[in-house]
Parts: sequence; structure tokens; C-alpha cells
Amino acid sequence: MRPFAVLFAFVMVVPAQAQVAPAAVSVSFGIDTTIADVGNIVHLVRAYLAKPDSSARSRGLWSTATDFDRRFGDLTAEAYQGFPATIVSVASDGPGDSVYVVRVLYASGDSTGQRISPLALQRLFAVRESGAPFSFRLSGALPRLTREWEQRTSGHVTFWYAPGQKPNPARISHASAFVDSVATLFQVPPPKHLDMYLGRSREEVERARGLDFFPAASADRGLGGGAISTGMVFVGNPALGETYLHELAHAVLSPTVPTRNGLFNEGVATWLGGSRGRTPREVYARLRQIQIARPALTFGQVLSRDIPDAAAEEMTDAYYATGALVVDAVYRRAGLSGLRALAQLNNDPSTLLAALPAQLGISTSDQTALDRWWRDQAARLSGTR
Repeated sequence: MRPFAVLFAFVMVVPAQAQVAPAAVSVSFGIDTTIADVGNIVHLVRAYLAKPDSSARSRGLWSTATDFDRRFGDLTAEAYQGFPATIVSVASDGPGDSVYVVRVLYASGDSTGQRISPLALQRLFAVRESGAPFSFRLSGALPRLTREWEQRTSGHVTFWYAPGQKPNPARISHASAFVDSVATLFQVPPPKHLDMYLGRSREEVERARGLDFFPAASADRGLGGGAISTGMVFVGNPALGETYLHELAHAVLSPTVPTRNGLFNEGVATWLGGSRGRTPREVYARLRQIQIARPALTFGQVLSRDIPDAAAEEMTDAYYATGALVVDAVYRRAGLSGLRALAQLNNDPSTLLAALPAQLGISTSDQTALDRWWRDQAARLSGTR
């Protein structure tokens, strides 16, 4: 079975993975392509899926009629991982014939046809536009599905609330100040504008950006529920709401602080904003619990995400906390220049493992010294030593 990236099992930047055209594009039996508009839209979707990337604008396949579509385009990039695609629905979005809803299912099956593995159910819109190659151009779901959502703006952030979600003024203020503080710490300009979309669940915010289905790891237990795209944060965890600081840190730093390794990327967001509803101190305490329960566990195993018999949740907790420990130590030792150097280390676990002692001021490259440092730091920062 082809592996795929699971969003929200651990939080990730939405456009990070490569966009791979579907292995095949078929049409469901319920779609009548003899209807002129429907046939044109099917041709449009096939043409787009042959190369689902930002060139769709220049090829005339993606609308540029709105500011949203010009700036952001397709927010469902994780659907494009090479799975076969089936156009399962082309239906009018309401009275008239100018806007249609298009749904595409991405799924693979085994050779017997007994097992189907769905990856995503995607929702796009087809909008009639003059001069379009197929009379229509594609458009994103988000503005249409959130136009009735309540909005609040503070500083650089506009907060959007799904029906039933209520603004929290104290959290709004804290989140806005946090964005500025992260930019100040790293000496980068704050984002010109961020949009944070808040729903009652991961599924609700996923639907809003155009994914009616995308798998979530059972181990996540609703504690994740955040993702970012350029200029946007999606939050499906009402317990955190506006103060999903981990994701806000990503949103500020991802466009401004280049990084070559995941340890820095997730470590710095955890160092600044915690993870999965835990404060940084609670994250370190969780790591200490894992270390005590696994006395033979090594730093290298965590770095490689290869903890024997560990569930995905435990590996993620250990990895994020370890990254935060490293970021904290490097900043205390070498300040901002040290963090920028850390961000540029190669992501290969063995290469990274060999480079880290020098970054941390450990005089020997002996990995047992790094393991001792790692356990000592977790005990110190969690307050358990």
C-alpha cells in the first residue's frame, strides 16, 4: 500500500509534500458528460489534475478573478499523492449555471478489488468565466464555505469562527501579541496578515478548505487539529482556539526562517508555543516520563523516530520535546545566530546526530555523552531534577 502523509497525526505545513498527479482520472457513473457544462468541467478537472500546481493560473485553468484565488489557489495539495482519482460529482451550487461543485475521490484498491484505501475526498468549485479554455475555471472552496463565519481582527491576525464558535477576547489579545513577540525574537518582519480559521473539530476546518475527508490518526484524539498554509492557520481544537501558539509560531517563521531539518522546525514551534495542548514545561515533563519508562532509549532513536514498540503519539511527543530541548540549549549558548545555524543542518538523522554535539557545546562526539545531556536537560527543564 502506498504510504501517505497523515495530517494532524502531527502538525505539518500543508504544502510541504510534493504534488503528484493522480495515477489515473476516471468519472463516476452518476455524471452525465453529454450535458455541455458537465462535460466541459470534467475536461477542465482532467487537465488540471494532469499537473496540479500553481502553473494552473498561467494555463488558464484556475481562476484569478478574486484576490483569494490569485494569492492562494488550491489549498488541498495533500490530496495529490499519486492515488487514482475519480470525479464523483459535478453539481450546480445553486440556482443558475455559473458555479458548480466538483468532488473528487482519491483512493487505491488491491488487485482483488476487496480492499479500498481512500486518501481524500476533495471539493473544488468550477466557475463560468469568459475566455476560459473549457468555459469554466477552478476556484477554491474556502471563501464560499466561510463567508457567513464571524470575524474578528487584532493586530496582524483575522480570526474566523465557524457557526457555534465564539470569540475569546483574552485569547485573541494573547495570540496577537505572541505573533509580534515571535517576529521580534527572530528579528524578522511580522506577517503582513494571517487568517486563523477556528472550528469545533478537525473535520470542520478541513471541509472549509476543501477536504470533505482526509484521514487523521486515531492516536491524535483531537489534541492536534491545526495546520498551516501560507498566511493561514486552521484550528480544529476549541480547547486551544485562538491560542494555538504552536501553529502561530510556524506561521510566522516558516516564510522567514529557512530550515533544512524537521527537528528545528517542530522544536522551535514547541519551544515557543508548546504542543498538543501542553505548555513547553509540560512537553518536557512528558519527555521525561518517556525516558524513565524506557531507560535504554537513545537520543538517536528519537531523532530517527524509531522507538521500539512505540505508538505514533509517543514518538511524536518525544520528537517534538527533544527538538524543543535542543532549540532551548542552542539559543542559551549562541543566541539567534546559533538557531539559524541549527536550522541549516542536514535533515538526515545520522548526519544531524553527528553535528549536534558541536551545536550544543558537548566536547566529545561520543553519543553516550549526548544521551546523558538529553536526559539531564529533560529532567532540568521539566522541574523533576
